[in-house]
Amino acid sequence: MFYHYLKIASRNLWRNKVFSLINIMGLAVGMAACLLIFRYVDFELSYDDFRKPTIYRLSSNAYMNGEIVGKRAQTAPALAPAFQRDISEVIQAARIVHTAPLMSDPVFQVGDRSFHEEKIYYADSSFLFMFSYQMLRGDAKAALTQQGSVVLSESMSKKYFPDGDAVGESLNFHMGEMGQTQLLISGVFEDVPKNSHLQTDFIISFNSLPWNLNENWDWGNFYNYIEILPESEPETVKQKIHGVLEKYRGETIAEWRREGYFEEFDLQPIQGIHLDSNLEAEAEVNGSRRTVSFLTLIAFFILVIAWINYINLTTAKAMERVREIGIRKVVGSSRAQLMLQFLAESCLINLVAALLAVLISNLLMTPFHALTLGHFATGFDLKMGLGIISLFVFGTFISGLYPAIALSFQPVQLIKGDIKNSRGAQLRKALVVFQFAASIALIAGTFGVREQLDFMQHQDMGLDLEQTLILKGPGIKDSTYQSQLTFFKNEVQLLPEVQSVSVSSNIPGQQLSWARSFYPPATPEFRKGVNIVAVDEDFFELYGSTFLAGRNFSTEIPSDRGAVIFNETAIRQLGFNSAEEAVQQKIIWDEAENDQHTKEILGVIKDFNQQSLHNEVEPMVFALKEYLNAPWAGEYYSLKITSTDYPNALKQIQASWSEVFPGSPFDYFFLDAYFDSQYKSDRQFAKVFSLFAGLAILIACLGLFGLSSYMTLQRTKEIGVRKVLGASVFTIMSLLSREFLRLIGIASIIILPAVWYFMKKWLENFAYRVEIHWWLLVLPVVLVWFMALVTISFQSVKAALMNPVKSLKSE
Repeated sequence: MFYHYLKIASRNLWRNKVFSLINIMGLAVGMAACLLIFRYVDFELSYDDFRKPTIYRLSSNAYMNGEIVGKRAQTAPALAPAFQRDISEVIQAARIVHTAPLMSDPVFQVGDRSFHEEKIYYADSSFLFMFSYQMLRGDAKAALTQQGSVVLSESMSKKYFPDGDAVGESLNFHMGEMGQTQLLISGVFEDVPKNSHLQTDFIISFNSLPWNLNENWDWGNFYNYIEILPESEPETVKQKIHGVLEKYRGETIAEWRREGYFEEFDLQPIQGIHLDSNLEAEAEVNGSRRTVSFLTLIAFFILVIAWINYINLTTAKAMERVREIGIRKVVGSSRAQLMLQFLAESCLINLVAALLAVLISNLLMTPFHALTLGHFATGFDLKMGLGIISLFVFGTFISGLYPAIALSFQPVQLIKGDIKNSRGAQLRKALVVFQFAASIALIAGTFGVREQLDFMQHQDMGLDLEQTLILKGPGIKDSTYQSQLTFFKNEVQLLPEVQSVSVSSNIPGQQLSWARSFYPPATPEFRKGVNIVAVDEDFFELYGSTFLAGRNFSTEIPSDRGAVIFNETAIRQLGFNSAEEAVQQKIIWDEAENDQHTKEILGVIKDFNQQSLHNEVEPMVFALKEYLNAPWAGEYYSLKITSTDYPNALKQIQASWSEVFPGSPFDYFFLDAYFDSQYKSDRQFAKVFSLFAGLAILIACLGLFGLSSYMTLQRTKEIGVRKVLGASVFTIMSLLSREFLRLIGIASIIILPAVWYFMKKWLENFAYRVEIHWWLLVLPVVLVWFMALVTISFQSVKAALMNPVKSLKSE
């Protein structure tokens, strides 16, 4: 029986080739786009799924006078062991810290080969087992118990020991100003999957650090994780945190409260960190659940628009089959049999579309992978198979059920062909309104995203980043380093290609992780956390910073060695009324408990954007690097290049580097490209959003073309009569287009308020953002109107130009 239905369905599809092709291509493209987005979204949602769901990261929220002043992913190292001791629900805890807060420019060396490495962490012995590391060699529970032990990833093992087993071998670990040590490799683990919020290549035993950190409550640069009992509630654990803090820090907390300061701790589920956490000092650049939601919504729009095309064209085309359906019912066909006939046609179209969608998605998977910069698999797998089967089954019923029900009853009406004023026509109009509304929303979204991205990339950052070459500081240092640095600067500045050289702990584009509290001696209530950047005397001139008051550091004035320079945001937050008022005033640098230093404010510089325009300008203080005892401060050499012959300039700079810093790797990059990389995810989102928005609009136009073609054919005789009576081509085009343009107006009224609201909410993610100008809302409507007019006009003009004699003979 079903074979008979499919046979009739295939004949009907072949008889109406154009409409069948429109339906199949629309559904195929929609399904393919949905599969591509599904692969990306599925990967984003899978972060840390391979780890236990009972693991939580401790984060902190800092408040001053009731206002939140900081949200941070890093916390003090005493927290994890204290919670494990004093909270019964905590069964395991681990701390992990990156080398950045501990030392500058670490380098691993084997023989005469040395490399800067980025993903180096110190971790407790419980970390590997707690985080489900897959060990290729060594024991996860014992590998980090001994001082001086290190485990490394499989790829790093092959990099440093390509010819043999790394376990039992030694690595020379150069820690910048902290000297060097030798580490014994105690294990090798499988490379951490890309869908992890924490990427590690080297993990050194925590007890190798030269400090007792179990009682350190101030050094807030560590990641603390706890694992709780499966039957425990996170909220219960969170409520007990306050009691533990009172036990160990009661007096300090009471003093903070008197000053208006308060800190609370939160538990972040490990599986939610990648999409839901956007705190200071995240271990990796996280994703965005909002982005995932937007792409999921686009996939829904694309698929629904394709299904709407099918429903509209099927119910409209059924006008030609009403007598067939009526006669079938009169001669005994049941309603169920007629419904099965239409579902069979839907099944056949969706099956062909699904097969085409698999082919299209496979062909586009690799380019899509490159476009999204994703790490998901590009091959066809079980999830993809289940996805296409689900789309096929659901699509068959969702797109075929309404036509089947609508056209399977009232035989007398069907034989008479009296369904023109039925509710089906009203439904078609409603569905077309939805298509237009979705198209307007997607075009407006594309314009909004690109306008904001263009605004960020062309905004004045307050610094000169052009033609600035950055060298990572030498990781291999000894007691002669300062004289080596002076010699290198002098040598490089003699090169005609180099205008100036500066050394700093950070460069523009980096998130700052070194901060301390500062306050005026007479007004401690203005205590503020301020980010510290260590610089030399040439930093501000090289980057073109503007002094609002005061002056730069001078090598000729010894007292400048202990002075500081603030940005205007810091001065404002510290309670000064103006930059001029702050200059030559004293300020307290609060390093730790019972460790405060009085500094003189030498100058105030105009604010600049240290990071992208996602972030507000933060308070910053600058001090001379050479005179700070801060081995953790990073080190970057900034070179302002005057030549466009970069290969030759690099060659000469590298020659000087190799002479002065033998053994240290020569790593470099250009600052403008580095700073611009902060917008990589925004550009990626804009491209993906625009691509799929374009696909949705294309599918909508495809359906509109089919529907307008059919409706024009239905009015062929009317058009002939109007032409005989003297109607012009323009009049006939207006007649055929009027209804669609009216539907666009209805769609605009419905969707524009929602577009404005969601665009406003999205822009709130940016500290600096564009205004929602009127044209961002009006232009999408005009474009949709124009696209609809062009789509409809092809058939309208053809019908208007047709010989009226032929038109009148058409029925």
